[in-house]
Amino acid sequence: MKAFILLFFTMSLTLSAQAESKWRLIRDEDNIQVYSRHSSGTVIQSVKGVVNISTSMDKLLNIFEDITKCPNWMYRCKRAKTLKQINIVERIDYIVTDLPWPTWDRDLIIHSVFQQNRKTKQVEIKFRSLLRYVAVKPGIVRIEKMKGAMRFVPQKNGSIQFTYEINADPRGNISKWMVNAMATDFPFYTLKKIRTLAEK
Repeated sequence: MKAFILLFFTMSLTLSAQAESKWRLIRDEDNIQVYSRHSSGTVIQSVKGVVNISTSMDKLLNIFEDITKCPNWMYRCKRAKTLKQINIVERIDYIVTDLPWPTWDRDLIIHSVFQQNRKTKQVEIKFRSLLRYVAVKPGIVRIEKMKGAMRFVPQKNGSIQFTYEINADPRGNISKWMVNAMATDFPFYTLKKIRTLAEK
């Protein structure tokens, strides 16, 4: 299997030591399931998207190899670049997310780490936000608190079960309703775009 120089991006899921409620199905459409749950100590909902993709592990992971192509597969990704390639399994990326007017766009510095279970072939990418690496730009709000994970699990029928968990504090003047609506749309449309690319 090719060495994967992986990334990732934007907003993501917290699996904190604080009490968590059970996952609740909030969207089941086009064979994509989106779940949410309340995280203690925050008004922001944690969300998780799950989809089965008929493709190979190599082809699916290769989608994420070049972070500059983020707008092709990540919902509302405006632009992205790699700030530092630490090694073949660890890197730091910069992503700008386009939010509807009059809300300011958000940017995010992401530290991601790739790992694979050699026996099961399952892959996991864990990522978290970094506070400082590039200066904050005028007209953009920096997302400071974020954790997340992507999991790629081979299935007996040859497909890959792809799970994407996300939670972030977007900060700034943005309503709770918009935050949670965006969080629901983000995993759904991101997974939909990834599936389309992987199954071509």
